[in-house]
Amino acid sequence: MLYGHDLTERIVALHPVGPGTMRVYRRTPEDAVTWEDERYHPFFLLDDIDLLKGFPRDRFQFQPLAGSNAYQWLVVFPDAGSYWDARRHIQQASDTQKERPDAIYFVGGPEQQYLMQTGRTLFKGMELHDLHRLQFDLEVYSERGFPQAEVPEHRIILVALSDNRGWSRVVGGPLMDEQSVLEETLELMRERDPDVIEGHNVFGFDLPYLAARCRRHGVPLALGRDGSEPRSFPSSMRFAERQIEFEAVEIAGRHIVDTLFQVMSFDVFSRDLPNYTLKGVAKYFGFAPEGRTYIEGEDIAQTWREDPQRLIDYALDDVIETAAIAEHLSGSTFYLTQMVPMPYGQCARSGPASKIESLFVRGYLHARHSVPRAEAGSQIVGGYTDVFMTGVVGPVVYADVESLYPSIMLNYGVQPRRDALGIFPRLLQRLTDLRFVTKRAMREASGENETRELDARQTAYKNIINSFYGNMGFGFAAFNDFAEADRVAATGQKLLRQIMALIRDRGGRIVEVDTDGVLFVPPPEAQSASGDAERAFVSALSEKMPEGIRIGFDGRFERMLSFKKKTYALLGYDGTLKVKGSSLVSRSTERFGRRFVRRAIELLLAEDVAALHALYLNHRQRIIAHDWDGVASFQRIETLKQPLARYERDVRDGKRNRPASYELAKQRAEATGEPVRIGDRIAFYIAGGGGRVFEAAKLASEWDPADPDEDTAHYIGRLDQFASKFSAFFETDHAFRQVFSEEDLFGFDARGIRLAVRERAPEDVTDDVPF
Repeated sequence: MLYGHDLTERIVALHPVGPGTMRVYRRTPEDAVTWEDERYHPFFLLDDIDLLKGFPRDRFQFQPLAGSNAYQWLVVFPDAGSYWDARRHIQQASDTQKERPDAIYFVGGPEQQYLMQTGRTLFKGMELHDLHRLQFDLEVYSERGFPQAEVPEHRIILVALSDNRGWSRVVGGPLMDEQSVLEETLELMRERDPDVIEGHNVFGFDLPYLAARCRRHGVPLALGRDGSEPRSFPSSMRFAERQIEFEAVEIAGRHIVDTLFQVMSFDVFSRDLPNYTLKGVAKYFGFAPEGRTYIEGEDIAQTWREDPQRLIDYALDDVIETAAIAEHLSGSTFYLTQMVPMPYGQCARSGPASKIESLFVRGYLHARHSVPRAEAGSQIVGGYTDVFMTGVVGPVVYADVESLYPSIMLNYGVQPRRDALGIFPRLLQRLTDLRFVTKRAMREASGENETRELDARQTAYKNIINSFYGNMGFGFAAFNDFAEADRVAATGQKLLRQIMALIRDRGGRIVEVDTDGVLFVPPPEAQSASGDAERAFVSALSEKMPEGIRIGFDGRFERMLSFKKKTYALLGYDGTLKVKGSSLVSRSTERFGRRFVRRAIELLLAEDVAALHALYLNHRQRIIAHDWDGVASFQRIETLKQPLARYERDVRDGKRNRPASYELAKQRAEATGEPVRIGDRIAFYIAGGGGRVFEAAKLASEWDPADPDEDTAHYIGRLDQFASKFSAFFETDHAFRQVFSEEDLFGFDARGIRLAVRERAPEDVTDDVPF
């Protein structure tokens, strides 16, 4: 059920090659690639077979499905042409698209349909290192500004290549023309014959740039295993509150993995990355090679003219870092691909809802059972989050319910109402058991490689497990059930209140509750230098919980700065600082602001009011003196999230204001001919002279340290905005203003200034109502 009913191993890729034919590639244990052409049948599910009246009967077959769910007919076609003609027939014959847009249930593209109907999946019997993975990175010559593929002079000068078989090459040199660079690069990529092509921002830059320059020189971009060129199509991915639109690319017989998207997915949970650049991420993970060559983008052209070997070294370091990041972040997607009926690249791009649904539909299709239609509605009950103490408190313990929602679903008989086959509980139990076994094997693993592979495997199980609850409350999920999702959330709230009551009864003080865990100050007898007393306290709590619900000890901290719901800072006993919540430190904040806030948090946790005042004065004086560590210290970077035409229409219709990012992107386009694209990152600062922000803004590249023109009043105002976050931590507003202001004639005296701790009892809390 979890891995499909066909156990064929070592399938690494597949793609359609003709009407009703799928080419399936396998990598042998000897590392050779073989292929076979297999028959496959395009299909869809239909809620009313009468919709196909009048369509040629010899062009389709159909079968009624068991059960009473909405999609009761399986309709199969001999080839893709018949499939598409049938879709058009249904839409045109009865205007179904307008009257009943959900009359048909579609299952992905040809590859996913093949995997769904055969019960096969990719990569069975393989580990990540068995895949042949190739990394590539382009270096482009541009005298001024960002490279544009449409500009003849903006040529590709180097292409760095490497793979996980120990091979690497940099194609290009001062005496090599661009067409030769392109031809040799493509020949090498075909010769290496990788299963996966990896790159950082490969969808946003490298692949479209490579394609455009190949077109300019008439060089076929024949990267497919069948000699075909890539195809591209509009796509999007959501990362928490952020959605990215991009042109996805598919290469026949190979997979494409963009490490930029892997990094953004990682950061949805870690919320700890300084930025998403290749260099920044490599430093964060500790993957930067010793003696790594660094060159700023604006210096590439000059470096190429004066020291080409240095640029060659830089390009090679780029692919080395890309390989390390991909190796680190690809494992869970690799093991997910062994389960879900999707190609690897699609699995990497797809959200959890589509993965879960593909598992369910595969099971229903194999059982020849009807599939439900998504029901309209919404959840009423959400996770329980609240804060009961604000200020600097400590010591603090974090106790969380291990896998709260999955545990509730397994132990309280949760199942979507229309899951007639009971796949939901069986699949969830199987995944939970596998994760438990894998985590136990991790603890017993003898080597780093084995531990890493087992960790990737258990992470894959975890990602699917954690999606079950969300899928029930997702409006577009075929197996959604809002009532059951509400039951899970309500049970979670009840259990958390039970934990809070147990903690209070034993003398603990609740600081914050956050969906599946509680931060609290333990009673004096549960505080120890070793942490043993804290662990014993949490273990005793767990013994009082219902069967199947376990409370885990998830850490202890010397101090906590409690701000608001889901927003706090934790100081570990080893001195490490963990900050949660963008209300305190947002990644979009200017760098000087992030550093100021982080240092201020450290000083608040130390209750060093005098140093806090000195920190504010130092930043204020440096702003006045234009004393910056480059424009990066105070620039803002914003990503364009909608097409320029839509932005201008919304401004014209009064639906939005004019942000600096779009206005500067338009100015840059006029000056350089560079088109404005979704995903463009615009770095800018506010110059002096007054006026509205978008009128005073300049591109960061225009700032001159020898003649600084940034608006110091604006940046002092920004500093005061950052400082205002901390007003709640002082007993009086007067005390706060003393700390975060210039000194008067009498100077500053920290004596008498106290930090405030405010507390309210959980009994005072009332729940929000849904209207």
